[in-house]
Amino acid sequence: MKKITNTQTKANHKGHEANTHHSLDAHSKAVSETPVESSDTLLATGITPTDINALLYMIEEEKMARDIYDTLFEQTGVVSFDKISDSEQKHYDTLVSTAESFGIDISSLSTEAGIFSNDTIQTLYDDLLTQASASTSSAIAVGIAIEQVDIVDLQAAIQTTEITLLGQVYSNLLHASEHHLAAFENIA
Repeated sequence: MKKITNTQTKANHKGHEANTHHSLDAHSKAVSETPVESSDTLLATGITPTDINALLYMIEEEKMARDIYDTLFEQTGVVSFDKISDSEQKHYDTLVSTAESFGIDISSLSTEAGIFSNDTIQTLYDDLLTQASASTSSAIAVGIAIEQVDIVDLQAAIQTTEITLLGQVYSNLLHASEHHLAAFENIA
């Protein structure tokens, strides 16, 4: 089976983004702009380039959340970061397994903490980690922002896929992200 590889889009970010919402707006735009090469074999399974783009992006987005939460737990000692990071690892594992079940080549995605193949996610990670490091309340605000964007991205992925398996996976992750958001809001 011929596999699909992810071709990365270069982000047009320059310097540090001082505003979390500005960083997250660029992030949301990049979800739909990451092109992939497709093969007839994979397209025959019903998965579209849009599905592949969303899945690859969501893998790195879940990894980014996990990596940030791990760092913030070390910095702040706030237990919610540790617990939610464990959940993000499960989300990441689920998405990787799903990609592999479709024969999508994910070998270009980094498994190293804090390193991302997608330039937009790398910039977002760097910016959010800097903002979160200012104080415990800033860290919690970043956790809230990450979950809010994750929810929006999952809702968009659910709406665009016609593949039942992907819709189910994304729906499960959406439900968990709503719980994560509530947990961060409760300690804010």
